[in-house]
Amino acid sequence: MFSFTQKQKVFRIGGISIGGQPGEYPTVLFGGVFFKGISQLEEAKKNLDCMLELSQSTHIPAIPDFFIRYEKDIPSIIDFIISELPSQHPFSVDIIDSHLKPQVLSNLAKHDLLNRTIYNSIHIGITEKERKTLHRHPPAMAIILAFNPKDNSPDGRLEILENSAHLLNKGLLEISRDAGVEKILIDTAAMAPGENSGAAIAAIPVIKEEYGLPVGCAIHNVVEKSHWLTSFKKTIVDASSNALISLFGGDYALYGPLTLSSSVFPVIAWEDILISEYVENYFGVQPSNGHPRKRFFP
Repeated sequence: MFSFTQKQKVFRIGGISIGGQPGEYPTVLFGGVFFKGISQLEEAKKNLDCMLELSQSTHIPAIPDFFIRYEKDIPSIIDFIISELPSQHPFSVDIIDSHLKPQVLSNLAKHDLLNRTIYNSIHIGITEKERKTLHRHPPAMAIILAFNPKDNSPDGRLEILENSAHLLNKGLLEISRDAGVEKILIDTAAMAPGENSGAAIAAIPVIKEEYGLPVGCAIHNVVEKSHWLTSFKKTIVDASSNALISLFGGDYALYGPLTLSSSVFPVIAWEDILISEYVENYFGVQPSNGHPRKRFFP
């Protein structure tokens, strides 16, 4: 359990706080929506409702992360966000195809949703068109993916933030701020098994100490690619893996599809309470009013 000497930033969006010293704010959980496209809207609605209910009962903040894979799906997903999410509740948009990113941003701006949007993500593959669109339509918050194709160590992740490993003309932090995005979350880029995947966890305290920014990752990706786990209950491994993020000082977890919510939320709430008890006694860090420990043990 950690306390950082660097002052830790706390960013707010839609009433949710992300960042700070370990034990200060609850871990924020991002759950994936439409991993396999938008064919099952009713099931997605049911899973989203479950996520939000678990958030209320555990006092762990929840943010849906909408996967947008095809241009034809953009209007339907935006309609889903408007109709199914509570007013002003934040969400993130996860767009793999760089050619779709400007279109998604423009559509979010058209529907006046950018003040609720977390952009997932800015990374080494950013295009000039994407930069210009971000500057024209800046989201409220963005995730920077600290993937370094030259060096997958924690130091390599620092390098990509600072100077983009000299693959771009500026570091990803500067590129993000040039685009008008000041509220920045760092994703430590969980790699596949055998590719130094543990560095995604080890990099969390390194980056928080260096920059004071909120940090997390999608450690679920490592579990998903660990094919030997198919003989076991992967949901147990998923839940315990996400718990590593907060144990190493992280602020948020991209925990995988919404179907994992029932196993992840109580585990993270339980761990947040343990961390809070320790850091208050040892470092004097007080939990926020919305922290699970304050709610369950007032």
